[in-house]
Amino acid sequence: MPKESLESAAANGRLKGLIERYLKTCRPPDGEEKKGSRFPNLAGFCRWLGCGMGSVERLLSSNPEAADYLFAVMEDEALNAPVISPTVVGAYLKRRLSYGEKPSSRSGSDSGELRLVFEHDIAEDGS
Repeated sequence: MPKESLESAAANGRLKGLIERYLKTCRPPDGEEKKGSRFPNLAGFCRWLGCGMGSVERLLSSNPEAADYLFAVMEDEALNAPVISPTVVGAYLKRRLSYGEKPSSRSGSDSGELRLVFEHDIAEDGS
């Protein structure tokens, strides 16, 4: 597979076809259930395309609709893949496709907010 960036593939309308070509390499040969098939995933697609995960980050910025489509296809393929356990699919969805728990807005350290607590503020309520 020749090297092509996700951004250029999305811009020239080739992304959808490239995704389908990658997915065909993951599916088992006709008539076989699991033998010869691979788990379709985002990192595998990037490797097959000859780019890295940084390309996905750039695509998110430059073309969110194409990135959304890519994530939707990879999610659907992961959920319907016959070759992998549900535990591994769940971990993949959480780590690569952002299905993990979202940071709580109440916790300043998790949400990027700065929280000041003065030594004399025993109750830590800001008064």
